[in-house]
Amino acid sequence: MMRGLTRALVALPLALTLTLTACGGDDGGDEVASGGGPQKNAGGTGEKLDQHAMGVKFAQCMRENGIPLEDPKPGEGIMLKFDQRMKRETVDKAMQACRKYNPQQNGAGGSDPKAEERSRAFSQCMRDNGVEKFPDPKPGQRGIMIDRNAIGDDPDFDKAQQACQKMLQGGQ
Repeated sequence: MMRGLTRALVALPLALTLTLTACGGDDGGDEVASGGGPQKNAGGTGEKLDQHAMGVKFAQCMRENGIPLEDPKPGEGIMLKFDQRMKRETVDKAMQACRKYNPQQNGAGGSDPKAEERSRAFSQCMRDNGVEKFPDPKPGQRGIMIDRNAIGDDPDFDKAQQACQKMLQGGQ
């Protein structure tokens, strides 16, 4: 049964998008990360924004819609923490309102072979670090989509995520 959003990670370092969505409960927070990249249209507004500027607009919009979110630092991206008190409906409503600035939804079209390779490396790293049920992304999929119910409440998740984050930025 869903008790609220417990963990979400959206990583957009360079051209890669990683999304971990969660259902269920835990004591940890949710994180959303976003990085730099080429200029994009902000949701059809005609406004050209680089990845960082789009992240700043996204953070501002999320704050205006009730989600505490600091502006990203250049090259570092957005980090958003949720706790169990944050209602999924609130997050969903804010995401809907801010979708025109969401770097994930407004990223470059088509798949990026290097990003796909980093996604596969991240998935393998997660498994190597104790999250055995962490799946590979589907071919052509932009990023990684995970239902926390599918991998369970793995106690190794947070430690593995920290150890594997470098894979998303092209590190080995």
